[in-house]
Amino acid sequence: MTKKNDNIDLLLSKLDKKELADFIRKECMNDRQFQDRFLALGAGTLFKPNPDKYAARVEDLIDDYGGRHGYIEYSDTFDFNRSVTRILDEADEAIEKGQWEVAVAVLKGIASVSEDILNSGDDSAGELGAIVSDCFEKWHDLCEEESLPESFKSEIFELALSRFNDKDLKGWDWWWDWMEMAIDLADTPEKQNRVIKSLDAIKPNGDDWSSRYAANTAQKYKLEIISRCGSEEEQIKFMYDNVSNPDFRRRLIQIAWDNSDYEEVLRLAKDGLSQDADYAGLVSDWHEWEYKVYRAIGDKDNQVRLARHFFFKGGRWGEKEFTQESMYSVLKSLTSQNEWPKYVDTLISEAKGKGDFSHLLYIYTKEKMWQEYMDYIRENPSLYNIEDAPKDVKKLFKEEIIKLYTTAVRNFFQRASDRKSYRDGVNLLRNLIKYGGTNEATQIVVEQKSRTPRRPALIDELSKL
Repeated sequence: MTKKNDNIDLLLSKLDKKELADFIRKECMNDRQFQDRFLALGAGTLFKPNPDKYAARVEDLIDDYGGRHGYIEYSDTFDFNRSVTRILDEADEAIEKGQWEVAVAVLKGIASVSEDILNSGDDSAGELGAIVSDCFEKWHDLCEEESLPESFKSEIFELALSRFNDKDLKGWDWWWDWMEMAIDLADTPEKQNRVIKSLDAIKPNGDDWSSRYAANTAQKYKLEIISRCGSEEEQIKFMYDNVSNPDFRRRLIQIAWDNSDYEEVLRLAKDGLSQDADYAGLVSDWHEWEYKVYRAIGDKDNQVRLARHFFFKGGRWGEKEFTQESMYSVLKSLTSQNEWPKYVDTLISEAKGKGDFSHLLYIYTKEKMWQEYMDYIRENPSLYNIEDAPKDVKKLFKEEIIKLYTTAVRNFFQRASDRKSYRDGVNLLRNLIKYGGTNEATQIVVEQKSRTPRRPALIDELSKL
């Protein structure tokens, strides 16, 4: 690429102005996209930049890449992204040069056809959405420019609030980018009140999840406005007035927790359990706060109750404190040694009652209840259950494990019908040998090689044992 650039520089140094002008004029006549890129050099100086021109350039690219079917295929979305990005780069160049009118025109034009971009083809690779994200990222960069004149700030504010009120890109998170831009530029009480009015217009519609999400998000942005122009007391009051918003409830609980107001933490958590009973993730959040309070105040009975809940239900993904292992340890530490065997029986009964065999086997393993574990395998002698059994079970009941596993492997080969399944079967035979069933594995090999009609692929895989 460097060599090509050197050659370009060399050629430009040799061409006179007329030769260069003739070339540009000819290319502009034959290539619409080249013409648009060339004329863009005069935007903001010789010509007034027009957002419609930039929108039209993107629409032309959609047509070009869409081909005869009018749909951009997955394999073409990367190149389409690069082509539109070259137009977006003109906004960056304009911002660097302080050509604010050009920057606004580029971004306004591309934003106006964002939905067309998103619907123009197969976005499995995320290339189409990336264009829209890039466009809004540049909008945010422009809004944060300290040297951006007030007239342009007002223009962008009006555009952003108007697009938000018109529900432009509603259904995508980019709709909220318009609101973020309006909030960033709401630098007067009048503008802030207009933003709040737009946010207040968003109400939940019954139990519809999406409308509830929109209403909660609108409240979060309203709180951001209040935080800019109101006191901390006003913010807290607003959150209490809208405590059904899970984000507000979390913040209020955290404030109460930081102030060691455990009674208020419990009140908010219990109220959340009542309000959000249909949302498992939120229920888990409020139970976690309950548990933290009971642990802090030394309420062992409620600690045990909630530890049992989390043992079976689990906590949020990635939270080590509320894992199955952690909660089992808590249960054992809070139960006296004399009472522990009876308590384990209640855990086993609950696991069996729920058909929760994963937790049942976990309890058997932790308590070294090998006879009970083997009883389960006898009733459920699958390959997986045998392979997943603890080493102690396989050692104590070696002969029976070999017998059950041999039967399971035979059944597997009866269903095997292609090379992959034959290869998997050979791996099972290796396991059988590892368990001590060499004779049984040898017998299965003899049986399978003698199957009729002959299966060359099966015999080939067995020969690798």
